[in-house]
Amino acid sequence: MKKIIALAGIILLSTSFGTYAQKSSSAIGLRATPDGGGVTFKTFFSPHLSFEAQANVGGVYGGNSFTGVALLEGNIIMPDPSWRIIMGGGVHAGVWDNGAWYRQNEAVWVYDRPEPIVGIDAIGGVEYIFKKIPLSLSAAIKPAVNFTSRGPEFFSHNMFGASAR
Repeated sequence: MKKIIALAGIILLSTSFGTYAQKSSSAIGLRATPDGGGVTFKTFFSPHLSFEAQANVGGVYGGNSFTGVALLEGNIIMPDPSWRIIMGGGVHAGVWDNGAWYRQNEAVWVYDRPEPIVGIDAIGGVEYIFKKIPLSLSAAIKPAVNFTSRGPEFFSHNMFGASAR
């Protein structure tokens, strides 16, 4: 019995299967930011035009937030086609809970209710696409402006990010 198990083990160890990365025009992955993170999905319409969707969660600076972002991106391919420059814009919607703060002149804590947010986004960054494995890494700056009940305001949540897809 030991000889049969040893023989089966040797056969399994000596058998190899080739695995190859498949070329795809879509990818899903993770996005990390100093304020939180999320998931990201990207699909290419052509080598120079892509659509990216993000679902981000933040909560370190200025309260908790959840936003969904849709971005249309232009891609400038560099002399080495693994590198590309990303530029584009889009819209976002979500919920922002500004948390609580203390008003010293009134000596009271003020608790903010979660409020819906909508806004516009810009994105700019770089992306590297590995040739032999199905992975791309990107770093981007994504400033946004919210249109809230208090008026337009700059939204710094999830502004800097790195993605792996």
